[in-house]
Amino acid sequence: MELKEQILNYVPFNEQEMRDKKLLLEWLSEPKVFERENEKAHFTASAWVINPEKTKVLMIYHNIYDSWAWMGGHADGETDLLKVAEREAREESGISDLKPLSEDILSIEIVPVSGHEKRGKYVPSHLHLNVTYLFEAPEQQDLFIKPDENSGVMWIPFEEIKNKSTEKWFIERIYSKLIEKIK
Repeated sequence: MELKEQILNYVPFNEQEMRDKKLLLEWLSEPKVFERENEKAHFTASAWVINPEKTKVLMIYHNIYDSWAWMGGHADGETDLLKVAEREAREESGISDLKPLSEDILSIEIVPVSGHEKRGKYVPSHLHLNVTYLFEAPEQQDLFIKPDENSGVMWIPFEEIKNKSTEKWFIERIYSKLIEKIK
């Protein structure tokens, strides 16, 4: 199913998703919206990777945001965002035994990104038009960091996310929503 159709069929969970859904659909008609060369906004995909018991999530310590965070990244021209989310989870954590629990979107959100340095180049503030997918993986497997993006990878119990992440907006608006949706 094409991304536009996936988003059209997506039933928003709350007001944030309802409002963001409208804007995501509008942004789909913008040029280069699947490429980071669009410096205003571009599509990204995130992976919410949980253990089989649905008690922990696999997170990385994100170097740019200086916080424990979900995994994900830029579409970079790819319109199959499920594939992007899976690729990013594997690259950022080293996880090998990973399976999508659904091809359906788990969550949508527009994420503001502050200006920052990446690979010696300034990246101006912009928006990530994000789509999140749900994955499952066993905890008993080797993980590794991706030094150019993160400095840690670990399974975090749901109830400890608020103590690990330093990004209040993510804790309140995204991570708590994702936990509530899967319970």
